[in-house]
Amino acid sequence: MLGRAVAVKVLAGGADRDRIRDEARSAAALSHPNLAQVFDYGESDDTPYVVMELIEGETLERRLAGGAVSPADAFRLCAEVASGLAAAHDAGLVHRDVKPANIMVTVSGAKLVDFGIAAPAGAGEERVLGTPAYVAPERIMGGAVTPASDVYALGVVLYKLLAGVLPWPGESTTGIVRDHVHTPPSPLPDQPGVPRPVAALCMSCLAKDPAARPPARFVGDVLARAAARAVLGEPAARTPRWRITAAAAAVGVMAGAWLYSGASPVREPSGGPPYVQPEPAEPPPTTAPVGTPPTGPVPAGATAHETAGPPGSSPPPSPGGLPTTTSPAPVTPAPAPVTFTADGGTATARCADGLAELTGWAAAKGYKVETVRPGPAATATVTFRHGNDLVDVAVTCTGGTPRADVTARKR
Repeated sequence: MLGRAVAVKVLAGGADRDRIRDEARSAAALSHPNLAQVFDYGESDDTPYVVMELIEGETLERRLAGGAVSPADAFRLCAEVASGLAAAHDAGLVHRDVKPANIMVTVSGAKLVDFGIAAPAGAGEERVLGTPAYVAPERIMGGAVTPASDVYALGVVLYKLLAGVLPWPGESTTGIVRDHVHTPPSPLPDQPGVPRPVAALCMSCLAKDPAARPPARFVGDVLARAAARAVLGEPAARTPRWRITAAAAAVGVMAGAWLYSGASPVREPSGGPPYVQPEPAEPPPTTAPVGTPPTGPVPAGATAHETAGPPGSSPPPSPGGLPTTTSPAPVTPAPAPVTFTADGGTATARCADGLAELTGWAAAKGYKVETVRPGPAATATVTFRHGNDLVDVAVTCTGGTPRADVTARKR
C-alpha cells in the first residue's frame, strides 16, 4: 500500500496463530538499529504472515561460509547484536534463536532478525524451540525463558567467530544437547588480536548458571570497546593476573571491572561456577571488624560487612632516627580489595585515585544480578534482585578506603 519493499514471512500451516500474533505485536513494538523492524501481521487463506523490514545484506552464516572474519569484525558484529538484544530484553522480550543464520550483515552493521519464536521473559516452555547448538542449558532442562538464554547463545556465536568451531566436541544433536548441560566449554584458544578480557567475557557468557552470565548491555559495551581498540591499533592495558576458583557460595561470575581491565582468567577443571578474585600480593586477607559505618542507613533485612587484608606497615626509620632527604620515598602498595556482603550478594571493590571500582560481584542464593555500574567512578554500584525485592550496594571511597551503603527496596 505504501509502495515500499518489505519482507513477508509466511508461516507453516497449523501454527499457533494467537502466539504468533502476540509475538509479532511484541516485536513490532521494538525499534533499534540492530533489530529487524516488524511492520504488520495478517492472515491470507488461513495462513498467518508477518510483514518485516527488508534487509539488504547476507547472513553471518553465509559470511562465515566464505571464510573466517577478523577478530575486530567479530567484536563489532557481536557488540551490535548484544545492543539489539539489550533493547529487546528491556522490553521484556527474549529472542530464543540467536545464531549466525539470524544475524544479517549489512553495510550499516549487524541486524538480528526472526523474532518468530520470541517469548516474554519469564514464560515457561512446553517444548524447547530454537537451534540445538545455541540453546542454553536451563532451557533444555525446562527452565523459564530469560534474557540470560540469549546471552548464552550470543556467547556461542562469539566463540565460533573467534575459534572457528563450537565450544564443545559433540557433533550429533544428542551430543551437543548433552554437552550444553554437562560439559564445560573448551577454553577459547589464545589468538593474536583477541585480548584476554574478551576471551574471559566469552567464557562468562557460556556459564552453565544463567545468573553467572553478564547482561547483554554489558557484553555489548565490552565488545564495542574491544572493537574500537582493534580499529585504532591500541594494545590492551596491562593488568594484574587473576585466578578463578570454584566457590560453593558463588552463583554469579565476576564479569565486571576485570573485563574492562584485561584480567586473565584461569579455568578450574571442575567446571563449577567461577568466582574471580585478584591474586593477592600479600598473605591472604583476614576477616576484620567493620570499619567506618556506611554513610547512609542500612535498613532492616540488609546487612553488610567487609573483609580486607592487613593494613600496610610503615617504612623503617632511618639510622639514628634522623630523617633523610636523599632516599627515594617508599612505594606504598595499593590497598587490598574489600569485600562487602549484603543479603543479595557480595561486592568486591577497591579505590584508585579517589574513585571506587568494583572488581567483582556475586549474587546470593535465590538472587540474581540486576544491574552493575562497576566504575571507576565516584560511586560504583551493583543491584541484586529476588522477585520484586532489590538490594543496592553502592561503594564510595573515603580516605582511599572503600565504604558501602546497602539499601533494600521494592521494584
